[in-house]
Amino acid sequence: MPDGTRRPDRTTPSPDIAASDLRIPVILELVPLATCLITRGAVLTIDQLATALYRLPGDDMPVLLDALYRHRLITDHTLSGFVGLAWSNAERPDLTLGHDRWRTLFTAAGYTDDGRRTPRPAESLRLYRGSVADRRTDWSWTDSRQVARTYAAGGFGGRLPGAIWTALVNPERLLARNTDRDEAEYVIDTAGLTITPVSGGAVLVEHIT
Repeated sequence: MPDGTRRPDRTTPSPDIAASDLRIPVILELVPLATCLITRGAVLTIDQLATALYRLPGDDMPVLLDALYRHRLITDHTLSGFVGLAWSNAERPDLTLGHDRWRTLFTAAGYTDDGRRTPRPAESLRLYRGSVADRRTDWSWTDSRQVARTYAAGGFGGRLPGAIWTALVNPERLLARNTDRDEAEYVIDTAGLTITPVSGGAVLVEHIT
């Protein structure tokens, strides 16, 4: 949920910032880039935010996005176009930012489908996740059992073999949908969600002959 303070939806930079100073500097490290933008204090346009985020590795994108939002340097409207992107580009987004901060960002952005704000689905969805048991409450889920099966098998990105988990997810838990990685991903808030293993929790790997 939002952290209690409503940020003004500013859409223009401070008038005392010269246009020539609004370019995003070529800084490829998180802390100096964030420090530069925060010190400058100008609200970023959509293009400027895109440039800033793509200066950094995927795991740093959510941290920069959160820092800029905390300092009121991006509007809710601009945030809508990038919060799903930042989530999707991070290898382990649940660890990059805490769930409380993600809730704040997703709530401010509204439900998005590939970066476009749109109404949530009207009905509950049956979703799946492939992971070890300890990470079954992470927020990346899918409506594709094949995608979940691939993640349950492990063996890439340092992932251990796990199981396929499933849940019936109410619309209010849906935060975003991302399809840019062909994973039919839904980002969902799993707090208090009933999650059960598919087929007793065994690792399910299809062997193609």
